[in-house]
Amino acid sequence: MKAPRVRVFRVEGMDCADCALKVEKALSEVPGVVQAQVSFASGKAYLHLEVPGAEKEAERVVSALGYRLKPEGDTTRGVLGPWRWALVSGGLLLAAFLASLFLPGLAPWGYRLAALIGVFPLARRAVAAFRQNPFSMQTLVTLATLGAMLIGAEAEAAVVVFLFLVGEVLEAYSVAQARRSLYALSELLPRRAYRLKEGGVEEVPLKALRVGDLVRVPPGERVPADGVVVSGQASVEEAAFTGEPLPRPKGIGDRVYGGSLVQEGSLVVKVERLPEEGFLAEMERLAEEALLKKSQAERVVDAFSRRYTPAVLALAGFVGLVLPLFRGDFLGHVYKALGLLLIACPCALVVSVPAAIAAGVGRGARAGVLFKSGAALERLAGVRYVALDKTGTLTLGKPTLVRVVTFGVSTEEALALAKGVAEGSSHPLARAVREALGPKALPSEEHRAVPGLGAFARVEGKEVGLVRPEAWDLPPEVEAQVKALAEEGFSLSLLVREGVPLALLAFQDTPRLEAREVLAELRRLGLKPLLLTGDRETSALALGTAIGLFPEEIRAGLSPVDKLRLVEELAGRGGVAMVGDGVNDAPALARATVGLAVAEGTEAALQSADVGLLSLAALPRAFRLSRLTLGVVRQNVALAVGLKGLFLLTTLVGLTGLWPAVLADNGALVLVTLNSLRLLRARV
Repeated sequence: MKAPRVRVFRVEGMDCADCALKVEKALSEVPGVVQAQVSFASGKAYLHLEVPGAEKEAERVVSALGYRLKPEGDTTRGVLGPWRWALVSGGLLLAAFLASLFLPGLAPWGYRLAALIGVFPLARRAVAAFRQNPFSMQTLVTLATLGAMLIGAEAEAAVVVFLFLVGEVLEAYSVAQARRSLYALSELLPRRAYRLKEGGVEEVPLKALRVGDLVRVPPGERVPADGVVVSGQASVEEAAFTGEPLPRPKGIGDRVYGGSLVQEGSLVVKVERLPEEGFLAEMERLAEEALLKKSQAERVVDAFSRRYTPAVLALAGFVGLVLPLFRGDFLGHVYKALGLLLIACPCALVVSVPAAIAAGVGRGARAGVLFKSGAALERLAGVRYVALDKTGTLTLGKPTLVRVVTFGVSTEEALALAKGVAEGSSHPLARAVREALGPKALPSEEHRAVPGLGAFARVEGKEVGLVRPEAWDLPPEVEAQVKALAEEGFSLSLLVREGVPLALLAFQDTPRLEAREVLAELRRLGLKPLLLTGDRETSALALGTAIGLFPEEIRAGLSPVDKLRLVEELAGRGGVAMVGDGVNDAPALARATVGLAVAEGTEAALQSADVGLLSLAALPRAFRLSRLTLGVVRQNVALAVGLKGLFLLTTLVGLTGLWPAVLADNGALVLVTLNSLRLLRARV
């Protein structure tokens, strides 16, 4: 059976979480749609289709609800909220008010006209979506407006509709700003590229580029696509998506990413990935996926809102239908019940969490922090320990072979054997062996890796391995060499043949320049950093001293199983963030409260963790941003619940009327959205 294909659409006119729920429910019922996911934050629908013609039916269903389904990439844009209806309703409201001053007899008719025209688009959407959500915000506002007109409160009915429409316009603008920030990365790509051809340079649109093309990037221009430098030298700024303010020098053989800015010098770049498939596109895709995964706070608020609306509606029914039987004043109680209908709208509450999460994810993408779910962003704010792997995390991850100590064989033979084993391993030390100068690798076969021990292969008919010295039974003379080299701070690998030690390979890796400052910043944030490494204690202490770690913060000689156990223990003692390179420490990343991979532009590393870091320097930013976002979530929930609770009480006791009740939801919705937008400008 063929797997369903996934199509992505933009949903125009979808300006609240309640709208997204309605659209998702309607799309899920379309024949041929296996699964529908609609993200309010990104404004997109993801349809898993098994019938080719299902798109047309999906477009028709969404159109019937009052929205528009457009294929991703369609550049047309709908109007921003019901601004025309708000303008007409406001004009009629103003005319009715002026009539009340000079022609009082016409004023009620003016208010009725303003209310009816303003409520028309809301009533139409309420009827279209009634089957998916009978108590939608549009339904409740329509009922409150018509009810107010029936009891003779035409002026308040017109004001309620006008304020609601204005609120929807402001809400649509705020949501559009949040979504624009989420996709701001793609706007970094230039509109044209300078492609080299025989005899000169031609200016072409990005869609004309092909893999393998050579493009010239002059100073002041942005790189059009991911590729590798084949000519030239330049300083390249990547601050827009890594958060690093200083440009990086790039030369022949270095990778550059589409959207980075060439400042000084010029480059010729060979295109390796098309713009729509490049690193920026991958970052945006990960951000979109993050918004489809709900955080714990979002699930709690959703569960509360599902109970809140029926409870307030029941209260409105009691106030409007039951209390008059005992207290009289039928019109007064109905008036209060209409106010409660408006307060029953859950939209501000439902939006309070995803709006903040979306802004946090969007801000992170511009600071070199890629949150792959709202839950990861939320959990990161609560951890106490930060466990850091050594190779590729605190060091550059590019060790070099600097010394070979042999036991009964020549250096050339030892290197040829070691290179044969290294051919089948992806470990950084194996890569250093392959890149070392000297003889070529001997032919090898039957490559295998043993976690916690090393890599093995059959070379010249015998089993040869590169293993951890700590895991091997060593003769005294070999043990003495291991101890001496470890005290110098080298990482070591032991070459064995049929179990017999042949050579010790000593490697040196360079600590990252930013490591010391990053560790100091983590301590200032109240976090406890820990280095977890399989190296001997002497080697680990040498690195720790160089980057500012205290001896009690270093755990050396750990096997992969030891790392897992320690991470699990720390997770139970207050939460742990495990930081690695995403290549050799995937199990520990998976077991941690939050796993973070220092990716530095590689998608493979981004896939293995909850959070991707484009550099080690982005690690403190991730913690600051998670804490800021969680703070905004709490503010939003308090604001939405507080306003609703306040106006619920004042409506019940008769202190406020209908139009303040609109502010309890629409006003709160605008406020929580604007409060969330502050995260986009936050300094992290």
